[in-house]
Amino acid sequence: MNWNETNKGGYSDANLRTFGEMTGLLMNQFDECMGTNKYLPKVESDRQAALDVGVNSTPTFFLNGENITGPDDYGYYRVKIEEALAKVGG
Repeated sequence: MNWNETNKGGYSDANLRTFGEMTGLLMNQFDECMGTNKYLPKVESDRQAALDVGVNSTPTFFLNGENITGPDDYGYYRVKIEEALAKVGG
């Protein structure tokens, strides 16, 4: 994540490796995966699918196919969920 350069380099290969070690990953598998870009096509496909439906930030929430991402306010999401429930008689 990069908020106006706040975490510039935060997800460098070296830092990702450190995070992996800290969480107990099998580092030989991690290194093989990172070295070969084994999952890069899947990641790129998922990224494109997200862009295609209007995702441009995280978190992004969908409710009945509608992007309801908005303010970080519980009340906003509660109203949206209650409106959706009312439509289906819930």
